[in-house]
Amino acid sequence: MSEKSKQPLARKSHLPLILLGATMTGYGMLTALVGSWLSNQAMRGLITASAYRNRLMAFEQTTGLIAGLLFFVFFVWCAVQASGGVRVAFAIGAAASAAPVLLGRAERLLFTVIGLPTMGAGSVLAGAVTTLVFALPMMLLFILLACGRRVPRGGRWLSFASIFIVLGTAFFPIYVTVLAFLLKPGDPAVGRMIQLSSQIIKLRFLLPGLSLLGLAFISMRFARLSLEPAETVLEKGEVK
Repeated sequence: MSEKSKQPLARKSHLPLILLGATMTGYGMLTALVGSWLSNQAMRGLITASAYRNRLMAFEQTTGLIAGLLFFVFFVWCAVQASGGVRVAFAIGAAASAAPVLLGRAERLLFTVIGLPTMGAGSVLAGAVTTLVFALPMMLLFILLACGRRVPRGGRWLSFASIFIVLGTAFFPIYVTVLAFLLKPGDPAVGRMIQLSSQIIKLRFLLPGLSLLGLAFISMRFARLSLEPAETVLEKGEVK
């Protein structure tokens, strides 16, 4: 399909996509910074392990609720501004808005309210569920955009790369957790992987948010370039 048949991701305004990407990136940076700060305080003995857990949970519950609501509003706004497969992609992506809300709440919901067995790793399992709730809709969103025939070429390539970004930041920590608790408990190599995993998981919101900002930039540039020939024709007509 030629470039002339392609369309920007938004029909009128790219503002909702920019706000979505910026909010997701900002939330990812904030959670990473606050988590690292609290962890350093606990490691230095300034706060107890229980205080660290309680403060982190309170922070995640408050900011997660705000971020989840903003994600949902901006996803729906993006879907309204789009059309065809792009609209479907953003509508599916709206399901990822539940992930921030679950942060700090998933453990109680799964093992107290629903009554699932913790198997001695309640917090780890709750974290894995929260990660999947975010990763699966985002993967479907990027897959649909990467396969969209009317999506600009640059946007399709970025969406394709973003699929693997979401895969890496979501499933590598889960893979390491399975190794640590089930397959190779106590293995020093797995211990080093856990340290790497703790850093990668901090990127689970930040990198997809940057991808969305990149998509907004590519789409806006495509929209501007596609308007230039029409403006040139109008200018020539006025000169005549």
